[in-house]
Amino acid sequence: MAVEAMELGLVFWAEKDPATHLNELKGFGLNACQLGVPPGMDCKASASAWKKAIADAGVFCSSAVASYEGEDYANLAQVHKTVGFTAPGYAKERIARTKQVSAFAKELGLTALSCHIGFIPEDASSPIYDELIGIARELCDACAANGQDFVLETGQESAAALLHFLSDVQRPNIKVNFDPANIILYGLDDPLQALEMLQEHVLSVHCKDGRSPKAAGELGNEVALGEGEVDFPGFLKLLKRMNYTGLLTIEREEPDAAKRKADIELGVKRLREWKQALA
Repeated sequence: MAVEAMELGLVFWAEKDPATHLNELKGFGLNACQLGVPPGMDCKASASAWKKAIADAGVFCSSAVASYEGEDYANLAQVHKTVGFTAPGYAKERIARTKQVSAFAKELGLTALSCHIGFIPEDASSPIYDELIGIARELCDACAANGQDFVLETGQESAAALLHFLSDVQRPNIKVNFDPANIILYGLDDPLQALEMLQEHVLSVHCKDGRSPKAAGELGNEVALGEGEVDFPGFLKLLKRMNYTGLLTIEREEPDAAKRKADIELGVKRLREWKQALA
């Protein structure tokens, strides 16, 4: 299915049957998505059902998103301990899981796989930095064999550190999923300046909003689009100037189902208004 540049989409976690998720997507007036693959999902057993459902619904799916058993985003300390490939003791099983998700994505005809790699050290002489380079190369090569880009979600390091890392990995299929809210939630950079720095590597974006941490060592909090600190009119203007052709994928991680639904509906409305103002 063809989509237009900067078409609205939604990322969701595949925790229900495919038809239910895709009906919910359509209910928001959307026909495009990123498919989040939760750690408990049996990729081999689920692939044919998801492939059929996506085709039957006439939905465009841009990528699969891998998440991992044991990840915890409750606070900054827990993120350091549990998220991505820098979390102690998790690398081997998460490399294997990422390859499973890549194979699942291939079955669906998806050409990208994204994840949080973990905290890339600002200091490239750190021992974990070289370990991450090796992991990224291995996963880039596995994704390349499946016709995919390997896409790193922004947020847990500065744009400068990520840019340096991308260069050191030395793989043409390593890309960035740019999330402006994560830049704010982790108290790192100005999102628009970070996007300018990383623009050559940006394959996809999340439309998510947030507020800065209240104190050092804390995480900020995610809020509905337009209620936080991301300058979305400026963000969309810069994407247009970059000739960005991917989706504007709404992400809203909110445990209350009714509030999540209302916030996504608000996000769709506001993004359409901001896009219209660009014309």
